[in-house]
Amino acid sequence: MLWLFGVALAHRPGLSYARIDADSLTVTIARPELATRIPLDDLSAARVLLAELTIDQTAVEIGGPCGASEPVVRAVEGDGIELSVELDCPGGGEGVYTASFLPGLGPGHRHYVEAFGQPVAVLDAANLTATFTGTSDRGEVVARFGKLGVEHILTGYDHLTFLLALLLAAPGLRPMLAIVTGFTVAHSITLTMAALGLVHLSPALVEPAIALSIVYVGIENFWRPRPARRVAVTFLLGLVHGFGFAGLLGELGLPRDALTLALVSFNAGVEVGQAAVVAVALPVMLFLRRFGWWDRVAVPAGSVGVALAGAWWLAERLS
Repeated sequence: MLWLFGVALAHRPGLSYARIDADSLTVTIARPELATRIPLDDLSAARVLLAELTIDQTAVEIGGPCGASEPVVRAVEGDGIELSVELDCPGGGEGVYTASFLPGLGPGHRHYVEAFGQPVAVLDAANLTATFTGTSDRGEVVARFGKLGVEHILTGYDHLTFLLALLLAAPGLRPMLAIVTGFTVAHSITLTMAALGLVHLSPALVEPAIALSIVYVGIENFWRPRPARRVAVTFLLGLVHGFGFAGLLGELGLPRDALTLALVSFNAGVEVGQAAVVAVALPVMLFLRRFGWWDRVAVPAGSVGVALAGAWWLAERLS
């Protein structure tokens, strides 16, 4: 069920979404949707007005009415504004979510609702209430987040370009496996830390840094670094890529009552997708290394292509 994923990345006017867990509610809405009503140059200063227009006009019941903390406001990738509150709910039984702010938005506005990691409803000005089950289905969590992890690595062209660029100039099988292991361990560390809320870096920093890492690796391939150095560099840059993986989880949210399970499932999905790519690319590259033109022509040409792709992504993400 990936319809919410597209919404989370787009944050287009006319669309918003709510994410409900056992102890939190997050509402994300496109900045242009609100910019005509209140000044948004300083989100901290506009926090009270933003909350009055949106999250203060919501209600959540899980086994009874939920209390809510003061809202936290932050900018998110895709020109979105996220408002979140901690919930204190009786727990258990059926859940009810009401978004009374929808009639105040533009005509035709749609509000996507996700509860405990599952799509629930699409609300609008005429339909303000959604009901849901007040707990996460464990099997569904494993399937959903595992699938998201696989799809994220297989469609994450920047991550794949980075990985294949590392393999391109590796001198043999053992260095290749060491490089892949370093990348895996590093991005698993920061993915876990970011998903658990221990560390947070803005996508405005992470996404250009990922592109810059691709430029760096493409250029470094011309110097054919020693395997030990390449493994160390890969580990450090892999830490940055882990924050990129965590960005998706930050948008979709981890179900609080199955947080560890969802995180492990997503990370496992990423590793399965990565292993599939390596399983295809590794034998091909090892075979091609037998030919003299590989080191003379293919590696330099491929590295130039990698560096140019990274430069393109860098310019795009800084614009």
